[in-house]
Amino acid sequence: MSDDPFIKSLLTLIRAQDSSGAWETMSDEELLAPFIVTKEQRREIPIMGDPDPDILWRVELYYNAIAFAIEKATGCAASPIMKIHHEGWGRMLLTCGKLVVVNSYLRDLHRFGFDDVASMSTKATKIIAEAAAVIAKFPEVAAA
Repeated sequence: MSDDPFIKSLLTLIRAQDSSGAWETMSDEELLAPFIVTKEQRREIPIMGDPDPDILWRVELYYNAIAFAIEKATGCAASPIMKIHHEGWGRMLLTCGKLVVVNSYLRDLHRFGFDDVASMSTKATKIIAEAAAVIAKFPEVAAA
């Protein structure tokens, strides 16, 4: 797990948020645990619901780690733009220069999570690869 570039980026960002040192003794697995929501756990969460601030924070961290990995892969700084309705749906954009490199529609954010760390990384890696391909196709717009 520790050799996965996306997971490294995510853990770096999580640890950077720990201004009080409360998470210094926590393992990587413990820090990633809130991102794991099994199918059984999802079923227990009501269909309707407002996402709490911790969930929104995790969504931001997830996409910020993707932006960080895009920058590492391409050299282009990716900036996140998140617009979420209070009922838990919205949109996440990552831009490089004037180019939108990620356009993710988000819904049911109160159920945000992944079955396991591997599936979280797989999804992120796919998003990163697609963003890198868009940047390679339109490098002058990404640099603008």
